[in-house]
Amino acid sequence: MGTSINVEYDPFAPAFRADPYPAYEYLRRSAPVHWAAQSKMWVVSRYADVLAVLKDTARFSSDAMASVLTGSTRRASGMPGIPRPSVVTSDPPIHAELRNIVNRGFTPKQVSAWKPAVEVTVGECVDSMRTERRFDLVQQLAVPVPVIVIATVLGVEPGRYTDFKRWATVITQGMNGSKRHLGYQGSGAAAASREMSEYLGGVIERRRGGPGTDVLSVLMRASEGDALTAQEAIDFANLLLFAGSETTANLIGNAINALLTHCDALAQVQADPSLIGAVIEETLRWDPPVHYIFRRAIEDVEIAGTGIAKNSIIALLIASANHDEAAFGADASKFDIARFPESPHVGFGFGAHFCLGAALARMETTVSLDRVVPLLSRARRIDAPREYIDSLQFHGLASIPMEWN
Repeated sequence: MGTSINVEYDPFAPAFRADPYPAYEYLRRSAPVHWAAQSKMWVVSRYADVLAVLKDTARFSSDAMASVLTGSTRRASGMPGIPRPSVVTSDPPIHAELRNIVNRGFTPKQVSAWKPAVEVTVGECVDSMRTERRFDLVQQLAVPVPVIVIATVLGVEPGRYTDFKRWATVITQGMNGSKRHLGYQGSGAAAASREMSEYLGGVIERRRGGPGTDVLSVLMRASEGDALTAQEAIDFANLLLFAGSETTANLIGNAINALLTHCDALAQVQADPSLIGAVIEETLRWDPPVHYIFRRAIEDVEIAGTGIAKNSIIALLIASANHDEAAFGADASKFDIARFPESPHVGFGFGAHFCLGAALARMETTVSLDRVVPLLSRARRIDAPREYIDSLQFHGLASIPMEWN
């Protein structure tokens, strides 16, 4: 089955965690639709093919996001009495219903209203780093900022930051990290998810029917239209605390790492801070925080001339698509902030499932870079082995150690 290639790529093989890009290039050139025997799924690596699948919600289901990562087999049924799946794992028309509800909590006006709180959080992190001889741009900035911000957005206690981060780390390790082989239950991911859900359930119960302006209160008020049930609100809050914090933390860290390893780009941005937006978009293309997502073939399909049977799982290599020379030119492997705004990357997905929190993530990263970039001329990176986060789907450095000059 599939094409025999020299690179036996598997989405869950730790050998590719640090630098998967050579394998991606080989796949695009030699096996654009590759059978990963160990994980029993098809791997799609070219931009045009990835984009086509993302657009086609009629033939490719997002329920694979649950079945692959957690072992859940719940489908989007829409039957009375059967709970709706989450906004990430659902398909039309259920997905549209959920998306219309949750969009109420992430309007452009609302995201702008959160900016002062983000600026305070980033400022506190930066001020803390400035008091130390040595500091870590990931652990002291990229990681805490999104967790604290999302806790604030949800109206939950930012003081529980260490719990939120612990839950997210355990869930990530169990779904797509070093403990995946133990299963969702055996890895502790299921227990961490239950613990987080129990905490959030209490928060949601206190919000029920209240006049609060936090996201959970807004999404549970039927007076503003269709509302989330308590369980759907718990699922959504779980998603924001877990996926939202992990994605944004890696985006901030990857953007800083890109600038530190491209001195010319760093100098350009230090001279012209208006280029920060271009840095973020090129980071989303060149080193995105999420490297792949999953879909299930609803019927027998064909991708790039390869037949794929109904119910097969497909891994869409977003990061590979973003490096496709056919879409981004012969220099696609290079970090170049001049690509913006003509850069149709899929770093935040595409179409119906385009990342709900994209505007918030961009804003948090913009504020973080705006404060950090001017300081980088007064600090140097400590020479140390590169350590990556314990995940194969999310991609980012676990640490960027620095010291002041």
